[in-house]
Amino acid sequence: MRFVHVPVALEERLGETGATALAEMLDEGHRECVESVMTHCAERFERRLVEETSRLRVELAQLGGELRGEMHSGFAAVREQMSADRVELLKWAFAFWVGQLVSVVGLVALLLRAR
Repeated sequence: MRFVHVPVALEERLGETGATALAEMLDEGHRECVESVMTHCAERFERRLVEETSRLRVELAQLGGELRGEMHSGFAAVREQMSADRVELLKWAFAFWVGQLVSVVGLVALLLRAR
């Protein structure tokens, strides 16, 4: 595939084979330049991709550490609240048990007196 068009005056001066050789030489130089630019761009892209990926990994590691710390403190607060609620529940349960015991003892005493 020919990228370069050789002007007619130059083709007459160089001849058909000379003009063809010149066009091929320029085409080959163009292809090499395109390949070089593409290779350079691909290398820059890969290097940038590696840098950004590394930066992202560092940020994720930092965020993971912060998240673990927040979760640890959050779970500790939940555990503390659950233990406080458990103590409060046992206190109320004991109060109701005492109330039921007093009621049963009172009913039994009333029944024994009535007998």
